Amino acid sequence: MGLLDGEASATSQPRVSIKRRTLISLVAFSLFTCLFLLRQSAFRTAPDPLVLKEHTEELSSEHSKKATWQPSEEWDPLDPIYDSFESSASRYASSIHNLTSQSSGSSRVKLTYHPYPDYDSLDYKSNFAGNYVPCRGPRGRRLNQSYNDAVTAFSGWPKGFPQASLGSATTVGIDQNSCFERHGRFDPYGLGADPSGTAAGQSPPPSVKWDDIDWGRLQRQCVDENRDRFDTRPRPRPGESSYNNITATTTVNQTRTKTKRSAILFRSYDGLKYNPDLFRTMRSVISELALASGGEYEAFLLVQIKDNSLPIFDNNEVYENVKQQRVPKEFWNITILWNEALWPKLYPLVPESSLNVHFSQWLPVQWFAQKYPHFDHYWNWEMDVRYTGHHYELLQALDTWSRKQPRKGLWERNLRFYIPSYYGDYENFTHAIQARYQSDRSWKKDDTTIWGPYPPSNQKPLPFDISPPAAANRPENDNFDWGVGEDADLITMLPMFNPDPTHYVWNNVHWNYPLFLSPAGPPRRTTIITFYRLSHRLLSMMHYENSRTPGHHMSSETWPQSIALHHGFKAVYAPQSVFMERDWPPDAVNFIFNNGDTERVINEFSGMDSRGEGSGGWESVFGLQREHNFDASTWYYRAQFATKLYRRYLGHEVDGIGGALWEKDHGTYCLPPMLLHPIKEIPDPEKVPTEEEQEVQEADDPRVEAVAESEKVEKEGQDAPGK
Repeated sequence: MGLLDGEASATSQPRVSIKRRTLISLVAFSLFTCLFLLRQSAFRTAPDPLVLKEHTEELSSEHSKKATWQPSEEWDPLDPIYDSFESSASRYASSIHNLTSQSSGSSRVKLTYHPYPDYDSLDYKSNFAGNYVPCRGPRGRRLNQSYNDAVTAFSGWPKGFPQASLGSATTVGIDQNSCFERHGRFDPYGLGADPSGTAAGQSPPPSVKWDDIDWGRLQRQCVDENRDRFDTRPRPRPGESSYNNITATTTVNQTRTKTKRSAILFRSYDGLKYNPDLFRTMRSVISELALASGGEYEAFLLVQIKDNSLPIFDNNEVYENVKQQRVPKEFWNITILWNEALWPKLYPLVPESSLNVHFSQWLPVQWFAQKYPHFDHYWNWEMDVRYTGHHYELLQALDTWSRKQPRKGLWERNLRFYIPSYYGDYENFTHAIQARYQSDRSWKKDDTTIWGPYPPSNQKPLPFDISPPAAANRPENDNFDWGVGEDADLITMLPMFNPDPTHYVWNNVHWNYPLFLSPAGPPRRTTIITFYRLSHRLLSMMHYENSRTPGHHMSSETWPQSIALHHGFKAVYAPQSVFMERDWPPDAVNFIFNNGDTERVINEFSGMDSRGEGSGGWESVFGLQREHNFDASTWYYRAQFATKLYRRYLGHEVDGIGGALWEKDHGTYCLPPMLLHPIKEIPDPEKVPTEEEQEVQEADDPRVEAVAESEKVEKEGQDAPGK
């Protein structure tokens, strides 16, 4: 009995110890979780410090400028700062009669706009494989022989027209000595077919029965005639030997290369109203990018079917019926349907609650890249984007400029708006940012720039991540050489900011990254407006991360940038021109839009130190309470000025400028090349949208609902007793 008692005692004691240790572990984990949630709650709900230090510190560079503008002591950062700036509608009173040419001769010369390379030149033929064959356009003629299919523009810059406040089209290689009016821009695509829309003294191009046009057939014929120019093999995927070599599939011999191809993905949904302006825009994109280039681009209409019960993947008859009922006839043969029922099957590890178009809009693009792997790049083309210039010039300029960008300091430049009036030229901007990281090391705990892969703390580098060359294992060993000549895996139109220390509406939305190892979450970057170009290499890695255990995932505006950051891919913010309705002083622009560099404040409640975050930081312009500064701009999801300019551009009167009477006295309204977003329904000139119609247009963007909910919560808090 004694032995049995002793055995019983010896065996029972450890059981108590295990339970005790388990209990202690659970309590410790609960306390850790509570502290983490408290931090997150503090971060999200803590009152803003509302303390803005004077911006008198010089940037650590000989190229830098000292700030001269200061906000008044009474200014509240939550108030629109631009209310104090000059508002003069005449700044944008642009027409073909007030152009100032930067070249000799007359400024009012309307010319065919041809931004394509000289495909027949000896230089081109010695560098690129195959022979360029001009393709047929919608009027049945070869586009190199059809004036009626050509875009025209006037030479010159409008007198008094301001320079962009953010970014510079000239910097990225776009000709700014040109002004496009609507007839030269859109008559080839249907505008001039209506006599009421034809400019005085001009004859409209021959009319086209657009319902009889098959854009799919035209593109396929074009590619087939130019097939010797392209590499049609599937691009490699993670783990394949040539995955890290982005030029592996393009080399023909030592001197001539295959021309790379890009897919244009129009992102549509059933229920979208295809108004005349949208028809013209889509036709112009297909003609200028796909057909006139001889197949360097190919356009597809990627349509979300919101009814997930429709068996569009299992029944071809259902698929065709749905397509023909919900897509205009001329686009039937470029249409690819999808719905959200596909994603739980394709990505079973990703939480199903996140598999919707708002948080997972890249899943259709990843899926498309897996189905069509013979493209090098994929443009995610939002349907409410407009460009007043020539689409081929825009995309080729972005491609060329991003390829020239060195890796050194790239992620740090990506954080910030390039402001020419403040920094000077882009070279000055590059060196100014680099100097800050070299001289003010207190900004970053790791006191260096991002160099190579930057994965989550618990994630080991993968064998196919992209690392610096051995000779430049540290940034100080590189003379801005690494990355030059390398295609960008990601191109965005706004900065890639760190969402963690901001009030960005989805600042902390990610799935299956273990927070107990990194409470702040994985390293992330975010860009608002998903008009991006992504490489096949990046999309394959995004697909890989969604598919492998544990099924990593993030919100749509954060996913591509963050995967590029984690795996060492080349991501580039291309500083396209963003115009402001009011006249912002340069120092004010930098103070607001790069506030993470100008603020010298640590939020005492949360302990958040957001110094050195560029366009991010605690008082980031991308936060819910600061993004009103974009309202009077030409590029943001809530930019109102974009629609004003575009309505004038199409012949409508806005604030006394534009419209038939104004143009009778001043000439046709024209604009230099600029990107505009968002452009929703454009009404007839005599019709002004009602408040209800405007709300319907805005409802397309999920942020509108999120912002409204945030404002509702804030108001309820202010109305509560004791407030």
